[in-house]
Amino acid sequence: MRCRPELLVWLATIISSGMSATFVWACDPIQAVAADVQSSQKAPVKKSGRPKLQMRSFGQVPDWAKQSWFLRRQIDAPWMLRGLNLVDIHSGNVTENVNIVIAGDRIQSIGIDQPSTGMKVVDASGLYAIPGLFDLHAHVMPKSPFFPTAPAPKEALRLLLHAGVTTIRALPFYSESALLWAAQVNNGTLAGPTMIVASSILEKERQRTMLGFGDPDTAAAWVRKEALLGVRWIKVYNRMDEDSLRTIVETARKFGMKVCGHANEVPPHRAAALGMASIEHATSIAYSCLQDDAPDPPGHVGLIQAAWCWEHSDAQKLSDLMETFRENGTAWVPTLVVLEKMIATGGHAMKSLDPNVVAQFHKAMNESAKLAVQLHRSGGLVGIGTDFPIDGLQPGESVHRELELLVELGGATTLEALQMATISSAEILGFDELLGTVEVGRLAHLVVLTKNPLDNISNVRSIRYVIHDGRLHEPGSSK
Repeated sequence: MRCRPELLVWLATIISSGMSATFVWACDPIQAVAADVQSSQKAPVKKSGRPKLQMRSFGQVPDWAKQSWFLRRQIDAPWMLRGLNLVDIHSGNVTENVNIVIAGDRIQSIGIDQPSTGMKVVDASGLYAIPGLFDLHAHVMPKSPFFPTAPAPKEALRLLLHAGVTTIRALPFYSESALLWAAQVNNGTLAGPTMIVASSILEKERQRTMLGFGDPDTAAAWVRKEALLGVRWIKVYNRMDEDSLRTIVETARKFGMKVCGHANEVPPHRAAALGMASIEHATSIAYSCLQDDAPDPPGHVGLIQAAWCWEHSDAQKLSDLMETFRENGTAWVPTLVVLEKMIATGGHAMKSLDPNVVAQFHKAMNESAKLAVQLHRSGGLVGIGTDFPIDGLQPGESVHRELELLVELGGATTLEALQMATISSAEILGFDELLGTVEVGRLAHLVVLTKNPLDNISNVRSIRYVIHDGRLHEPGSSK
């Protein structure tokens, strides 16, 4: 049975708000969770000493997100993709002229079976099938003055799906809104990739939409609150001490959740030891890999300090850090494409930086690509993530570019890049028995290409069909 995030949102609000909320939610759960609820900079404390955490507003829910909220997805009749060239994501072998039968949201058979009477058949002769792609660092968000060029959620999800991205780890600014969209995708009333939703961002000092906490107890309270909403990951940001991170990880584990995020004030090797499951971005990796004679980093945690760390990094320590990740089972999602975008456009903080600092970011991008390939080849976990819509990155297309950078800068083979975008990313999310490969019994998440991606990684852009949860999508088609 699939998780119903909307029911968890309902339950969490009743628990946190008291029985007075029960009747509002029973009548209209969408309006209740979308209501403009006041939130404060500091959570008021009850006599028990436990912080009282308020449900936060995320604005008006659009009409398309209200339709058929509690409807279950209709199960489609079996249908066939005929004549495919199937790429084995493990070995790189290509099996020609394969017929794939899809029943409901699962792959029913793979082979030479002929269609039964009346079965719908899609001719895919000469096309290439690979598993659906992942984006593990995706910011799907409502319109915001902080990101004026970001596409609206419905459009972002459409762009992702049409680019062959069938699963994302959504790292939202408001987890409540992301859970609404995830439920719509889940019940088939909204076209988009499967959304594995993380919490709103936890930060020691509140910024913008982040959940601020001043001590480990408050951090644990936020984790419990987000768990009741139905998220599967907890996202942490830059400013973090070891006690707080340890508490966050331990509390998350009690709810069956994992922790991902930045590793800056708590450097990557310590974050891995404390149990952070997924470390994000290339910039923070060098924090724990400085040369022995390096002076103290300048300024505060941020881009300039990260660039400085790369300039003073020790190559052997960086290599050793990759081994630490492998031994601890810590995943790394380097998001190379956002660095490339920042450098190319002068976006984020780049436009005000000294050219030498920008050159340091080139080093961060180039070296991170090589380290990511090293980690993958050693049996470690490297996931594909993009950080869209930061600095104008586009959903979906940025995944294709991330794969190209791993090949161009990191020296990955086309097969290795595809593995990081499929089976490795599925394993990071804990769904490697359902997703990441094209096999009988697994969820039908496939991308059908007109060109062989093993010949050139850019061929992942040659999309003819996308199958998500057993349903056929034709990018560029009006169907």
